Amino acid sequence: MLKPTSLRLSSALFIFLLIVSCSKPEVKPTPPPLDKPQLPVNLIGYANKISFYPGELINLYLSADNQTNNCLLKIYDIHHDSVFHINTPIKHQAIANAEPWKDGFGFTLTTSFTVPSSLASGFYLIDNKIPFIIKPQHTPDVVVVFPSNTESAYCQAGGKSLYRPIGSKAQVLSFLRPILFPHENKKLNFLEKGLQLLHAKKDVSIGYICDMDLDDYASIQGAKLLIIPGHSEYWTRAARKNFDRFVENGNNALILSGNTMWWQVRYSDDKKQLICYKGLSDPIADPLLKTINWVDPSLHYPVSASIGVDYVHGGHGQYGWYGYKIILPQSPLLQGTGLKQDDILHVSTDEYDGIEVSSYQNGVPIPKATGFYKYEMIGYDIAEYAGQPTVAACVALQKNKNSGVIVNMSSTDWCAENGMGGIDKEKISRITHNAIRLLTSGRQVFVN
Repeated sequence: MLKPTSLRLSSALFIFLLIVSCSKPEVKPTPPPLDKPQLPVNLIGYANKISFYPGELINLYLSADNQTNNCLLKIYDIHHDSVFHINTPIKHQAIANAEPWKDGFGFTLTTSFTVPSSLASGFYLIDNKIPFIIKPQHTPDVVVVFPSNTESAYCQAGGKSLYRPIGSKAQVLSFLRPILFPHENKKLNFLEKGLQLLHAKKDVSIGYICDMDLDDYASIQGAKLLIIPGHSEYWTRAARKNFDRFVENGNNALILSGNTMWWQVRYSDDKKQLICYKGLSDPIADPLLKTINWVDPSLHYPVSASIGVDYVHGGHGQYGWYGYKIILPQSPLLQGTGLKQDDILHVSTDEYDGIEVSSYQNGVPIPKATGFYKYEMIGYDIAEYAGQPTVAACVALQKNKNSGVIVNMSSTDWCAENGMGGIDKEKISRITHNAIRLLTSGRQVFVN
């Protein structure tokens, strides 16, 4: 039999244990772990636009064959080096629009991410496929314009491009579809390797924009040099006016492209579409905005007045020396190349821009070059346009005494495998470096 004191103690202990047991915190179930990160399978998609500033939000519209709650998306630079990554759920999406080449694929939003402020201006690829451009936060010495309009024009995602299918080509193309930029990013890769060397030596600062950014003069204002690489075929009137304004204000341009400024284009009001009817019943009322060749007199804006050459006087290459025959070896642009009179600078070219010939001296064509303060031809090649022989030319020119200088290599392959990646790659890279250094420092590029 328990004593009264023991009974009291046992009762108190029971009550204490009861209170403690009732006051224990609720144990919540452990949430299930995230799926192990997976790489996307057959990823396709697009961003809400082409170019962004650091700190800006990018919206991605993606589809992949594998559905997962934790897809690892790696972002690569132009040299295919991974620079950062994001994780996102992903699923397979079907094309939602009946005319996806025109109205876009209509994917629902997959994810958004903010561009890291530390990311340098340049060309980037999500999963090495989906492109976007980071613009410079501050005006650099050199602005490189990626020819995004040309890539869009040739892209057949959704079933049509401005070229295919024959007999049923598109006149309006959406930017909201998978445009993989398969051609021009390779050309930009060759150029950027050389630019990186200049940037590493702190000779120049470099930034990148896309074609649409040229419609805003602020995107190039304050730069010393504008570089047009690759195959820059499709230009808006606003972009051309801003190019001319830039040069007329005393700034310089380096054109590493051919077939430049061939078609006039415009954008839809919401900037989501590229429009080019190529003369087929363009509904716009203003005759100056008709989407036809810039060389058409009705546009009152000849290409040669802007860049010194044009495609009508150039055309298809591979009819002459598969490169430029040098006629001005003393040019500062050729320093360090070892090129001599009548040497061939090998750059087998698909499409050239060329000169209007006024006469020949000892078999060498003399450019007409009316309306320019200075105009020098460094080398030339034989090309063909509409079945007629033409003269493609690498030139340096100045419109008036106070304007900037334009150096025009006039070749679609200058930055391609046949140029910067070809048998004369060291010479072509050296000429390009010479041009950038001379044009950013204000030094002389002319012999006379």
